[in-house]
Amino acid sequence: MQSIGAAEAVCPLCTERNTRLVYDMTEPRRPTDVPGHIVRCASCGMWFKALAQTTRVEDAYGEQYVEWDGSSEYFESEAARQHFRSVLEGLAAPVTNRTLRLLDVGSGGGIMIEEAHRAGFDAEGIDLCEPLVERGRARGLRVHHGRIEDFTDMERFDVVTMMDLIEHVPNPLEVMNAVRELLVPGGLFVCYTPNHRAAIVLASRLMHGLGLEFATREIFGSNHVCFFDDRTFPAMLDKAGFELERCELSPYDPARPGAPVSTLMLAAVTAIETMGRPLGRVFRMLTLARNPNPSSTA
Repeated sequence: MQSIGAAEAVCPLCTERNTRLVYDMTEPRRPTDVPGHIVRCASCGMWFKALAQTTRVEDAYGEQYVEWDGSSEYFESEAARQHFRSVLEGLAAPVTNRTLRLLDVGSGGGIMIEEAHRAGFDAEGIDLCEPLVERGRARGLRVHHGRIEDFTDMERFDVVTMMDLIEHVPNPLEVMNAVRELLVPGGLFVCYTPNHRAAIVLASRLMHGLGLEFATREIFGSNHVCFFDDRTFPAMLDKAGFELERCELSPYDPARPGAPVSTLMLAAVTAIETMGRPLGRVFRMLTLARNPNPSSTA
């Protein structure tokens, strides 16, 4: 399969063609993998996956995505529900005489929507994976099938959440622009994504240099195509016109491994994350940003 080379790759953050090849991940190991070259932009520091022109990212999100090992544990377990509840509890609700509207982008089977309903929101979702959309609808939830860019004519929302989604899209700036269009002025955007400046990522890169490639393949070779960190993601939000409110870093959650992981591997990951914590080099990143309210700055 012919993939776009490093010199031809356009950075999704700064749009420069100043990139270099880091890893070759063009041979997928699983049906859910999105193959490509892992490149780094020398202009802004963004890491991303350069895809072949024939690669369709959406092909990774069919029945095989629903059936991959660890899916239910990561998305629908009690640990997942508790995580979503903690995110929702941290949202400062403004004083209003109406129910706040929430849109969950990448809603999967609808667990975040259910928890948002319980928290008092009028919630609905969007997802690209049709089997998961059908699962959410079977729960009686409002879930739309497709990309957020195709739904910008919807009624505006007070909150847009995006849990483990932005790393899956090859056009994150377009997605951020669509999120802004869907938010009311002053509306809140909440995003949860990996932080690729974490100690565990650095450790995987060192191991790769020694010929141990399994860790970098797990991080970079899956269906993730953009690899943000606590510098590049705020830069993306700024470019899309958001006002950063806060960026919270937290360790990898062993209760939601995302795939079958041995006890020894979980112990190793936990140890590395513990060492990285004092420096803020941990793998999870929760970011809150506002759609500016023109009336408040006039």
